[in-house]
Amino acid sequence: MEIQSINYNSHTVRYFRFGNPDGQPFVIIAGVAVRSVMESAEFIRQQYISFEKDYNVYVIDRRTDVYDGYDINDMADDIIHVLDSLSVRNADIYGVSQGGMIAQSIAVNRPDIVRRLVLCSTGSYVNDSALEVMNKWRKFAENHDAEKLMLSFAENVYTPAYCEKYYNAFLKLGELLTEKELDRFSIIVKCTDKFDIRSKLNCIQCPILVIGAENDRIFGTEPSENIAGLTGGELYIYKNEAHGVYDENADVLVKIKNFLDKN
Repeated sequence: MEIQSINYNSHTVRYFRFGNPDGQPFVIIAGVAVRSVMESAEFIRQQYISFEKDYNVYVIDRRTDVYDGYDINDMADDIIHVLDSLSVRNADIYGVSQGGMIAQSIAVNRPDIVRRLVLCSTGSYVNDSALEVMNKWRKFAENHDAEKLMLSFAENVYTPAYCEKYYNAFLKLGELLTEKELDRFSIIVKCTDKFDIRSKLNCIQCPILVIGAENDRIFGTEPSENIAGLTGGELYIYKNEAHGVYDENADVLVKIKNFLDKN
């Protein structure tokens, strides 16, 4: 699977595509990650293997040259440029965590691009609990303390059972991270600080599915409930699941496919 890129205004945004070239466009926007999602292309393709027959799946990264002051609107503009360059319209957009914030911005500013919107473990603003966690991550990243960052990331994103199962893998990834990757992560995390799109959510007219998790230590459930309430979207809260329910529970993709099939 080839990693491709779109260049515009001296910026580069990478993406990869899989599935049915003639299928319904399905765009995945991931959350913050210590390493580019482009490094996990094959894993992601396997995770979404059930979408390959009917969907033309795009996974789009943040731009390669992030800088202090880069924000959610910039990230949304980057993805819009990629989709415009690829002539993608009426796509199903799936945004996870920070990716959900980006997806909301796209739906507000370019409704012609979005046919249906799926948001998981995200918010229309950054609440106090999310800000506290992200500030902690940023501090670890700025200090280039990869081990503390990875352990905090695992603890706040995943369930205790998942953390225990993959404890050594999280530590190993921390050992492999470069200072450049940590600096990039710090900037991307900071992008969420002032995000608040609540006043514009009534502009979103497409069908919306909002997925949250009862034990989300970053956002909690209130932001998910807020989005669904302001948009009239469909809401599902998983019991006994954490922020990273999108990675831990395969039923999330079943819920998404069922939602897309009926809308």
